[in-house]
Amino acid sequence: MSQSTTKTNTKILVISFLAWTLTNMDQAFFGYAIPGILKEFNLPLEAAGIILTISFVIASIMLLFIGIAADRFGRGPILSLYLAVSALLVGFQGLAGGIVMLTIFRALGFGFSTGLSPITSAYVVENVKPKMRGMAMGVLQCGYPLGWFIASLFAVPLLADYGWRAMCFAAFLVVPLAGLFHWLLRDTPGIILAGANSPIKGKVRVLFSAPYRKSSLASIATYFAFGGAYAGSAFYFPTFFAEVRGYSQSDAASLVGMSNFIGIGGYLLAAFVGEYLLTRRSVFIIWALGGTIALIGLLWFSESRTADTIWYGLTAALFYGSLAVLPVLIAEIFPEEVRASALSVCASAPLSLGFAVFPLIVPFVVGSVGWQMGFSIIICPLLALSAMTAFALPNRRSGDDLAVMT
Repeated sequence: MSQSTTKTNTKILVISFLAWTLTNMDQAFFGYAIPGILKEFNLPLEAAGIILTISFVIASIMLLFIGIAADRFGRGPILSLYLAVSALLVGFQGLAGGIVMLTIFRALGFGFSTGLSPITSAYVVENVKPKMRGMAMGVLQCGYPLGWFIASLFAVPLLADYGWRAMCFAAFLVVPLAGLFHWLLRDTPGIILAGANSPIKGKVRVLFSAPYRKSSLASIATYFAFGGAYAGSAFYFPTFFAEVRGYSQSDAASLVGMSNFIGIGGYLLAAFVGEYLLTRRSVFIIWALGGTIALIGLLWFSESRTADTIWYGLTAALFYGSLAVLPVLIAEIFPEEVRASALSVCASAPLSLGFAVFPLIVPFVVGSVGWQMGFSIIICPLLALSAMTAFALPNRRSGDDLAVMT
């Protein structure tokens, strides 16, 4: 690998990480804003679930067109465009005069933001050495907790002094950065994911043929359960801390942000252990089960601000940090000929379905049995179930050659 190529690859990796971090920062603003939105528009918690579900459904539909646009116009231009448009739409949420416009801006903004996931993942996977792929993808996934932490730095003072609308305006700062990324990526080559231009029907038949059926079904079950636990809890935690623990909106944002920052260590540790010490499947199972225990501790045994920060930090490090290995695990167990289709059909689709279903269910259960019991009977079992279904995935040794068609 030449020096110039190394420099180009490093640039791509850094920009991909920054873009993923910034778009997660933008989307985190809505989670921090939920208590204020419900209060201003005099809405029940169920309304937040409906808005989130609509957002996830729209994002699922928009994902169908991501690959086509990125392959036709190049990864760099689409990355910059989606980052800019999603940031604009987050900023517009602060201008929404009613709940309908707010829902439209939130849904479209989240849809464009979700499109950055396959683009940044493609850039990272294609620009690292095979033995560094797991660590690089783990670092990329750190953009989620880091984005929530950075968002909290805006949210804490703005929520305290100006309210949730002013916080959304911070997203406008991302737009010129997206323009800078476009300029920096102007000379990078386009990247085509394996099989992106091939007929999907034939690939789906292969995925559910005898050699791959067990892995496909296990991946679908794992991603659906994990997606339900993830989306059914992450955006509600600021509201949980405000309503159950009695924090102000700004204090709740501060705690969630700091705990996510602590959780970055869990992402990096998962990536390292999965790359060099254990298999990625083993790491996901251990982290997901550990996250279940940490969540139970947060719900039932935490009795102070310090304890809340520690328990939620552990939850973020283990529960959310398990994502540092799961996408690489799925990518490695399917051969190149069907890898793109597998990531779409067996990972993104069930994840999006879990995202769409459980944020709508959680508020109704919480309204009936309370936050602690609601999370305990929905989120904890879903997370543990994702670990159990992962046992059916191949336990490949990290660093082995990628799977080939049988």
